[in-house]
Amino acid sequence: MFRPSVKLATLVAVAVVTALPCLSADQDQTDIQNSIIRYKAAIEVNPKNALTRQRLGRAYLMSGNLAGAIEQLQAAIKLKSDDSASYIDLARAYMRKKDLGAALNALRGGARVDPDNADVHYKMGEVLAQQSQTDQAIGEFRESIKLNPNNGAAHRDLGMVLGEKNDVDGQIVEMKKAIELAPNDPDAYFYLGGAYVAQGKTKEAIDSLNTCTKLDPKNADAFRMLASVYAFTNNFTEAVKDAEIACRLDPENKKFKLTLQKIKEHAQTAKNK
Repeated sequence: MFRPSVKLATLVAVAVVTALPCLSADQDQTDIQNSIIRYKAAIEVNPKNALTRQRLGRAYLMSGNLAGAIEQLQAAIKLKSDDSASYIDLARAYMRKKDLGAALNALRGGARVDPDNADVHYKMGEVLAQQSQTDQAIGEFRESIKLNPNNGAAHRDLGMVLGEKNDVDGQIVEMKKAIELAPNDPDAYFYLGGAYVAQGKTKEAIDSLNTCTKLDPKNADAFRMLASVYAFTNNFTEAVKDAEIACRLDPENKKFKLTLQKIKEHAQTAKNK
């Protein structure tokens, strides 16, 4: 049986990896599993290829194999410690595993080797926000935006954290920037609507939340908030309709059921006056 030389085998492995596209989040499981098979074959030929291991780790992450993802991404970092992409993917795997401490450590490693990487700082902001380290999260989001002002998600998440600190004006500024950069981001409209609710600006809140529900018709929280705002303006027809949608989307949610019940009671009271 013909067996290729080590040199030839290495060239073949490089060709295989080069020919394979980087995996994207919208690829289906069949594509992901096929990519895993090919990456594993390439690693058998050349186990010291950091890029192949990084891509296999990402494929494992997308398939839900967190242990496999962590193993391969750690191996990639060991082989090539200056590639921030591997640190970011490793942090994603730990975040999926709900190990935020390990995720933050991975991102700090990425920041050490690539301090000007906006994505590293953005992910650090995400992890810190989940850990309720609000001030540190704000600092990382601002650093990410300084490095890449056109990241709508960074503006959105910065605004969200500012809102948690009751800086509603700052929240609105950042949400508007996020929408300008990513006009189809339903979450930005949701948080903008919440900020307007906090300011008592019902018309602006209704406009923002309606846009959110059009972009994301499965956002039960947006329908519930919208129903509450409509009820506050005594528009009980729209309030009941949106509260019922929220209940249909999340039928086990007791808060949604209570909201619908209270709106119906207020509507009946208003009708009897």
